[in-house]
Amino acid sequence: MPDASTFFEIEPAFSKRAHGHEAWDPDWITRRFTFRSICNDEECAEIAIVSGHGGVEQGYGYHGEMEYYDYNRIETFFPAPHLIPIPEKAPYEVEKLLKKCFVLYWVDTSAAANAMRASLEALMDEMKVPTSKKTKAGKVVPIYLHERIQLWSETHEEYADLCIALKEVGNLGSHGETVREKHFFGALEIYSHVVQQLFENNAAKMKELAENIRSEIKGKKKV
Repeated sequence: MPDASTFFEIEPAFSKRAHGHEAWDPDWITRRFTFRSICNDEECAEIAIVSGHGGVEQGYGYHGEMEYYDYNRIETFFPAPHLIPIPEKAPYEVEKLLKKCFVLYWVDTSAAANAMRASLEALMDEMKVPTSKKTKAGKVVPIYLHERIQLWSETHEEYADLCIALKEVGNLGSHGETVREKHFFGALEIYSHVVQQLFENNAAKMKELAENIRSEIKGKKKV
């Protein structure tokens, strides 16, 4: 959670000088800010440093009148918070690239989507999906992500079908196209479901928990 007492904001000199321009409007204002954020889990209590830029925007008030509003946009967050949970048993490369995705989100959503796609590639490696194949002419050629996911669907169809959408969002980032936040977070939600099921298996945990409860209850009845 943000530590409001550490919030610091400043308007650079070039922005201050612009106030004297005859055409100046409040929406010319540029500000820089930083603050400290502390994890509210007492056992963690991690401290993150946040920074970004702010300014003034025009908008419409409650009765339709033109008004000015202050805004602040975060651009760096270190260490970056996890945007989705990562299972403890997730493979190292999958986890590393997901954490890179979390860092990049604050800087460039398209770059973050590209890192998410790279994590999916690492997941295919973990699942032992081939990275190359031989053509009829005997030449070894790479197998690209789309085909790798199709191969994976032979054993994990329910997850592979979901990952096609994730791959398409990642492709936008790879090609330098703008990734909408709606699509980015939708893809992350899909990926979260897939890695949770593969490496945490909530269904198996719930079954084990139910069995433990039943056995403990039966044991008490015998006493």
